[in-house]
Amino acid sequence: MFKPAFAAVLVASCCSVAADDSVEHISIYANRTATPQQEVLASITVLERDDIVARQASDLPALLAQLPGINLSRDGGRGQTAGIYIRGGNTGHSLVLIDGVRSGSATLGYKSLSMLPLELIERIEVVRGPRAALYGSDALAGVIAITTRRSKAVELNANVGSYGQAGTDINVSHSAEQLTLHASAGVSRADGFNVRKDLDADKDGYNQKYIKLAADYQTTVGQFSAQADVNSGFYQFDTSYGVEDEADTLNRAYLLGWQHQLGQWQHQALLSRTLDSEATFGPGSRSPFVTGRDEFSYQAASDLTDSLSFLAGMNWYHEQVDKSLTAYEQTSRINRAVFTGVNYQLNALQLEAAVRRDLINQYGGQNTWQLAAAYQLAEHWLVRASRGTAFKAPTFNDLYYPGYANPDLKPEESESDEIAVSYRNAGLVVQLAWFDRDVTNLIQGVEQAENVLLATIEGIEFSVEQQWQQFSSTFAYTWLDTENASTGKMLARRPENSINWRGSYDADKWSAFVTADYQSTTYQGMDWATGADLPLAPAHTVWGFGVSYMVNTALTVRAKVDNLFDKDYYTSDSYATAGTNFGISLSYSPR
Repeated sequence: MFKPAFAAVLVASCCSVAADDSVEHISIYANRTATPQQEVLASITVLERDDIVARQASDLPALLAQLPGINLSRDGGRGQTAGIYIRGGNTGHSLVLIDGVRSGSATLGYKSLSMLPLELIERIEVVRGPRAALYGSDALAGVIAITTRRSKAVELNANVGSYGQAGTDINVSHSAEQLTLHASAGVSRADGFNVRKDLDADKDGYNQKYIKLAADYQTTVGQFSAQADVNSGFYQFDTSYGVEDEADTLNRAYLLGWQHQLGQWQHQALLSRTLDSEATFGPGSRSPFVTGRDEFSYQAASDLTDSLSFLAGMNWYHEQVDKSLTAYEQTSRINRAVFTGVNYQLNALQLEAAVRRDLINQYGGQNTWQLAAAYQLAEHWLVRASRGTAFKAPTFNDLYYPGYANPDLKPEESESDEIAVSYRNAGLVVQLAWFDRDVTNLIQGVEQAENVLLATIEGIEFSVEQQWQQFSSTFAYTWLDTENASTGKMLARRPENSINWRGSYDADKWSAFVTADYQSTTYQGMDWATGADLPLAPAHTVWGFGVSYMVNTALTVRAKVDNLFDKDYYTSDSYATAGTNFGISLSYSPR
């Protein structure tokens, strides 16, 4: 049951402290063009590198779980599988872009974020709500757009913590006239803890290493860029399916980009090749899965007049299964798409529209569209409304994996509405949004994939950001009502009520913060063997605390404690979560 007293305490705290709104955030991905955050007709959150570092989250899933409208379920600790649910959507209903490139496994149908190191991330933009009219398949619930590091100076970092956690990374940059070079590299590992005591007595840890090389070259015909990323690792896990309980991972990405301002037109092109590899293994067995994606995108944008802006582009990608445990009936498919969007502003009124046509060689055409309108009620008040459609093509596993496949599956489709009102001034941002989404042909199943006739998702997001002198705070409350219309049951692992609060104090050389994250009791779905409902995950509140101290202009020390009061809880049935744990980190960057 939701605890109103707990919410009242946090709301009261928000009225006296909150987050710094003095720096204007720019959205890059919500409209595919750089737009001031307050002018975007969607619910978005932007975290810059300083925000990411200040939060001292243990990993990327833990960081995302602090944001409005996002819930997390995880099968253990750092390195183990984590499910990210934006506004009640499935993990696969959120498109993950890394440096503008579609990312994720073609067999699973989503990007696993557990082994994507925070140390490699410069910026995160989360768009809540459909964006298929600009990005195509997968963006039913939202978009998670990640920009990797391009440090402008030498930077060294190191960290140690509970459960044998240790890591170090380095970032360097060099400029010479028109050429700029960037490099990042790091290693990380942990012994972990036993995530399923009923299965194995061992600890479940991880290790990984990564390297990134990038170059930008400015010419009279635009800026050319090249980039290569390699992220490899290993993690242990516990499962009741078979005997395999370890996995090797490898992710590679190669990018070539070009952008050029020609008159009033901004041109961009991006060519990429990505590889997603995971091989699970155990005594006497090994299950490899390797998928690849080649992608090309081009777009042109222009402010045609002071009131009207225009965007148009094309997108092509080829997905394929390069290696698998078993033979798939089909191992590749091609998607071709064109899209366009317009934005019109006249005095207090702003209108926005986008449409996209995707041609998938297995399904033919898919049309998606998005409409939005906003009106400035007063100097600080804005009301907006939007409606959009989206789809997700079935994955290779859904269609062709032996014993589970269903070649007759239809793409998942959705129609979403949102109405929001916001108040914004120099020290206070308050936002209230209602959203509603109907998903038809939702793909579910244990023994075989099948289309569910209808799933409904409705919710409310309320957030407050406020700055008062050296105190700041962010507060977010999300209410969700989900239903599988075929069974009348809720969708699994989506808590009805969740709260995230963070209060901080910043002095000249030091700062401190306190966090509190609450989830109500949560439906966990059905037992795959018996068909009976699993026990509800109990409600819980997890507190955290952190400090940082700037020793000098080059050296900063940070320390944190997660799960401060050693709360015993879980977000995925039978899987343990970390108890009280600490971390200490050093950052060195000579000026």
